Amino acid sequence: MPKNNKNLEVEKLQAEVERLKKELKKKKKYGLVLEEKPEEVVEMCKTKLPVLKEVKNKEIITDKDKPMNLLIEGDNYHALSVLNYTHKGKIDVIYIDPPYNTGNKDFIFNDRYIDKEDSYRHSKWLSFMEKRLKLAKNLLKDIGVIFISIDDNEVAQLKMLLDSPDLFGEENFIINLTWVKKEKASGVLPRSMVLPNFEYILVYKKNREFRFRGQERSMASYMVDKGGRYWRYMPIQATRNQNN
Repeated sequence: MPKNNKNLEVEKLQAEVERLKKELKKKKKYGLVLEEKPEEVVEMCKTKLPVLKEVKNKEIITDKDKPMNLLIEGDNYHALSVLNYTHKGKIDVIYIDPPYNTGNKDFIFNDRYIDKEDSYRHSKWLSFMEKRLKLAKNLLKDIGVIFISIDDNEVAQLKMLLDSPDLFGEENFIINLTWVKKEKASGVLPRSMVLPNFEYILVYKKNREFRFRGQERSMASYMVDKGGRYWRYMPIQATRNQNN
């Protein structure tokens, strides 16, 4: 085959490969879609620095020799932004209880409630969570861990978000804790006759160095595995006097 013809065939093959790549990209469906509209509070923080203001009349001091604890009241994005200036890489454990996005006016995005009729409510919630989770991750030490409460409305979407390389990554997933929120059914059963009785706590570490350590207690209540490690069952459920 003449050299010119060979080059032409190579160019045709390369063009076909590029065409097939574009076709495959169009067919990709699995994944998350985040809200593209900028969130107002996020845009504001790009040009204005949030500042914490101490409220002296709410100060509680019981022992001046013990470490001081802070309660920050305000928008969670503002608070996380401020802490990234003062506590970046210094936090051992983060527990968050975000809006569950049930559609019952429990979630505000860009200053308005997101209801069940909003066809983009999952995308808006994911966009809301992604920005705050990135700030939260920055606060953790390398051996830090985060616990996130959630229910059936967003548990699947949240895990996919946390598994993304831009956040914690699939390799840093520890466990999905399931806890009993009600001991028995109350009120009117739904038409499906199935009453949701569980909620979840997704647990992620910042890197691969983290591991849980058992709390020191009487060894009589623990079992020992083949590796000599102590463990025991610990049910997670709501208290018995909880009514809702």
